[in-house]
Amino acid sequence: MRSKRSGPELVKTRGLPLLSRRNLELWQSADYRWRELFESADVMSEGALREESEGPVYYGSTSVLLLVESQGGRVPDAAIDDIARALSADPHARLRAVRIACLEAQVRCAAPLGRVRAELFVRPSRRGIRVDVEVEARAEAARGLPGPVKTQPPPPGSAKKRTPTNG
Repeated sequence: MRSKRSGPELVKTRGLPLLSRRNLELWQSADYRWRELFESADVMSEGALREESEGPVYYGSTSVLLLVESQGGRVPDAAIDDIARALSADPHARLRAVRIACLEAQVRCAAPLGRVRAELFVRPSRRGIRVDVEVEARAEAARGLPGPVKTQPPPPGSAKKRTPTNG
């Protein structure tokens, strides 16, 4: 007696094709050129600390605009779509944009920032390539790091006379 099996039955497979073809497009960029583009970028940011249940958290957004040559920038007008596509895939270029956003966030935040979460969006615009970076970071003060020590001045009349020591 045969037992009923659950699942697919055995089937004879066909042979693999002898040859298969695929076309692959490779791009190469120079980190030095990315640095030039980002150093000449227009940067605009907004954001602030918000008090959350787990402590203060910074929420902000930074927009980095890489201007095309016709607008006074360094991005060639004819290559704007290709450069935007390359920027969205190049980890070095993306890291430069995130670092700019983190620096902007640190300037706006009164406390040191902890680990940063960032989302990055790249899109061509009529003026150039726009890179928007959304930033979220917990302020380090929320983790109980020691801050400056505040001392109360002694009450009047209670100060001891100090004698200088050699040393």
